[in-house]
This record gives sequence, structure tokens and C-alpha cells, in this order.
Amino acid sequence: MSSGPDSEYDVIVVGGGINGLTAAIYLQKSGLQVACFERKLEAGSGCCTEEVMHPGVKVNLCACNMVTLWSPAYADLELEKFGLEMLTSGEWGMFHPFKDRSAVMFNSFNARKQYEHWKSINEHDAEVFKTAYNIMAPMMGDTVMSQFFTPPTTGAKEAVQAGGLASMMNAIFPEIPENAHELSGIELAECLYQDEKIKTAVLANCIMTGSHPWERGSATLMPVVFPVLQSTHSATWTCRGGSHALVHALCSCFAAHGGRLFTGCPVEKFIMQGDAVQGVALSRHAVFPEAEIRAREAVISNLSCHPTFKQMVGEEKLPDWVKEGVDAYKNDETVLFTNYWVLDRPPRWEGYPDELNNAYGFNFGMESVADIRRLARNLERDELPDPPIVSGLSVQGFALADPSQAPEGQYTVMAWSNVPYKLPELGGSEKWDQIRESYGDKVDALLREYNPGMMDSVIARYCNTPLDYYRKNPSMVEGSTTSGATSWRWHGTSRPFEGCGAPRSPFPGLYLSNSIWPFGTSNLGSGYVAAEVLAKDLGLRDKQDWWCAKPMDAGIEVLRRRGIELEFNLA
Repeated sequence: MSSGPDSEYDVIVVGGGINGLTAAIYLQKSGLQVACFERKLEAGSGCCTEEVMHPGVKVNLCACNMVTLWSPAYADLELEKFGLEMLTSGEWGMFHPFKDRSAVMFNSFNARKQYEHWKSINEHDAEVFKTAYNIMAPMMGDTVMSQFFTPPTTGAKEAVQAGGLASMMNAIFPEIPENAHELSGIELAECLYQDEKIKTAVLANCIMTGSHPWERGSATLMPVVFPVLQSTHSATWTCRGGSHALVHALCSCFAAHGGRLFTGCPVEKFIMQGDAVQGVALSRHAVFPEAEIRAREAVISNLSCHPTFKQMVGEEKLPDWVKEGVDAYKNDETVLFTNYWVLDRPPRWEGYPDELNNAYGFNFGMESVADIRRLARNLERDELPDPPIVSGLSVQGFALADPSQAPEGQYTVMAWSNVPYKLPELGGSEKWDQIRESYGDKVDALLREYNPGMMDSVIARYCNTPLDYYRKNPSMVEGSTTSGATSWRWHGTSRPFEGCGAPRSPFPGLYLSNSIWPFGTSNLGSGYVAAEVLAKDLGLRDKQDWWCAKPMDAGIEVLRRRGIELEFNLA
């Protein structure tokens, strides 16, 4: 924009990521004057699409499994009107290949096909899916609303116990013991499913969602929830033009409602009076150097926990209990190493079921539950998995769904391997620069065991390390792709630390839209929750008749317009 920022706004948002923008739009649309200040010259650095390989190859460097259709924001903010179009490559959204050329598949739109596929593998496990689907699918929208778009009221362990998980699970499935709430996700899956491949595929997809099945608390239920969620509403989409198209839609929406976005404007510090946050002071390196802008009502930080408190507030101003909570917050729980490939022909899975050829995403490198346990041990000890384990998600559906994401005749594939950040045995995280290509070679070799034809068609490769993620976006501390831990210790009201009150904070006038529950993803939940709480605090929430969409409904309507009707009961 040609003019600089005003001296005051009702609300200031620090950080132009997708959740910061979501909070900004909701509040601007509610009648407030909102300004957003972004460090980089373009917003949405965690949701970026760049040409880092050769011209025309669009690489979705971070956010790549776009679940925005789950979000009430999709409808509330009319994101289609601002150019957002969601695409997927086929009805089988996810699959898990095995070296014997079998696969466990997850259908995105047709639960009956999902049931029949599992029945061909193991009849007992198919009946488990059918029972869970019939109970959970009709209420999935309400469940998603309570889990991702409602401020938390308890921590994970308390929520599991208060929700009666143990008695509910035991009543539905006799295989589940009465102490279900004390089990890990792996232990629950071992009780619930019979087939080793189904167990492995389900647990790998739990890891993909950021729910580590070796944990207890909220991770316990995911082996039951994930297959239902995937078949209720696809979790596997890309945006036309790449992930960054979501950012463009949000920015266009914000501007259309009168919001002001200032890029190239890193914030140096919060302006404080006592312990109250009253505005922001821009860096001397900002486009508007050392400008000071006041907030009449509140400042929302879309930076993650450590930069918000240690840098923006200042470590010297943190009470001891806040400092202890911030220091204890675990960043490096979901850390990913990425291989990107360009192919000279469409991906094909010779010897596997034909459905895999047009499926959107997959995980690989886990032949049994023992490999899931190996990953847990590796991450606990900060050891590199060798051979790699790719359960962060692989995507082959980008150019299959959207040919604009690669030049004609070319196709893109990516693989997220789960890794530690620190690498103590190698001398520290800076060693990622030295091992980037050699670890990428190991991922190549692993995929070749499953699909040699795909690897023979590779014409270019690019590897991105956890250190690269951190350098690119300082809020991705230690390469965290979920802005910090999602395990039970940091779940619900415990995230980012006990007593914080997120999305409120211990500092009057400061709200958080990052490192809060829910963790930040393309479902825009943390931005939604931050806006919801601030709007209620200001007495504005009940006046917004347009703020009424429910989770999942937008996606169901998009599918209906494309001739797909979801079935919510399997007779």
C-alpha cells in the first residue's frame, strides 16, 4: 500500500500467517479497524508455493494437505468469492503401500467402498470401522467444532476422562478394556484391530495428523476417529494454483473489508505500560522504520510461543511462572524432512491396486507396528530414523488434481519424513546442511523399494530440512510444523503452558492465535478461536449474524455441487 500505517487501530495482528489473517478478517468484518504487520514481503510464509526447482514447477514448501473445507471460515469469509478453489485427485484420498504390493486405502467420499475394501482384508476390522462410522459420522461436524473451533476448557487427560471415553469405547467395542483412557493410541489400536497392516496404516495416518499414537490422552482416540473422519469428509485437498492461493484469498478478503496489511514490517517489540500490551514498535529495518502503532483494544500475536513472549514482550518482563512455562514448551515434536521430486510421467504403482494411481497422498516405510514403535524411540532419543519413516505425508496428487502446478508433461511428488531437529550425535542442528542430500538419497532408496518405476521417472529433486523451515519462518521454532507440541501435556488449556489462558495471555491486551489449542493448520482453527474469544470480550460476537457457519458443511456443499453425496450411515 502506498500510505503508511495510522497511529492507532482497534486491533493489531502481529504476523501475516493464515491464522493471523483469519483472526484479522473476522474482527475487521465485525466492525473493528484492524491492521496486520508481516515481517516478510509477502504474507503466509507457512503456506507458501514457490518455484525452487525449475520454472513452472510449483513447490508447496510447507502446508500441502489443505483442510480448509473443514473450516467454518470457508463459508463465513466467502473464500470462494475471493478466488479459493479446492481440488483433489481422486476419491481414494490416502493409502499405505506395503512391499508385497498390497495396500490399505482410505476413501474420502464413500464410506461403503471403504468398508468393502477393509472387508477384503479383514472382516473383523471392517466391522469395527462400520460400527465407529455409524456412531461418529452423523455427529462429526459437532465433534470437529468442539475440538478445533471452540476455546478449550480442560487439558487432554481431563477431557478424555470427563468425556467418558473408557466407558463409551468399552460399551461399543468389547475388545477395549475399561481403562481405555490410560492407553496409548498404539495400545488402543492393538486392542481394536486384528490385521497388522490395517493397524500400521491407521497409526501412520494418526502421526500424519500430528497425533502421536505412542502418547496418551487425546492421541488415544485417533485410531478410531481417523478412518471415520477421512471417509466423512476428505482430508486431502490442494488449492488451484498451489497452497499459497489460500493466502491470496485471505488477503483479498481482508482488503475488501477495509483491513490494512503491511508487509516488510517486522515488529521489534510490543509497546507496554506496566504488564499491559498497548501496541507495537516496528523494527528499524521495516518499510516504515521504527514506527509505533497503538491498539485501542488488543494486540493479537500470530507468532509462536517463544518469539511472542521472549522477544516481543521481553524475557526480562516475564514473571517466573510464565518464563518457566515458555521454557518448558516443546517445539520439536512434529519435525519434517522433505523430498520433492519432478517426474516426466504420471505416478504409477505397478503391481498395486489400480486405485492408487489417482489417489492424493500416502505414507510409506512402515511395514508393521514395530516400525511405528521404532519411530517413537528415534524421536525420543533425537536419533535420525534409518531407514527413514515417511508418516508426515507424501503427496502425488498436486499436478494430478491441478495441472497448473507443473509444466505440461511433468508431475510433482513430495514426501515428509519424520525426524528430530537437534541431531546431537552429529554435532547439532546445523549439520542438516551437510546431510541434506545424503538423507534425501535414503528417502529415494526407500521409495524405490515400493515404486521403482516412479523413481526411474524422476528428472529433478529438491530437499528441504527442518533447519530450512526455521530459517524461513522464525515462528517455526526448531522446525516445528505445528507451532509446537500437540501431545497431551500441551493439549487444550495446557497449550502453550498452564495458566496462560490462551487465546488470552497473562498480559492484558495481548491475545494469541499461534501455539494455542487448536494447533495451527490450514483449517484456520487457531485464528478462528482467537477472533471468537476477543469478539466476545469486546461484546461484539452476538451481533454478527454472518458469523454462523458450521465445520464440515462447506465441504459437504462443495462435494454436492460436484455430484458427490456423502452417506452417513452404513446399514
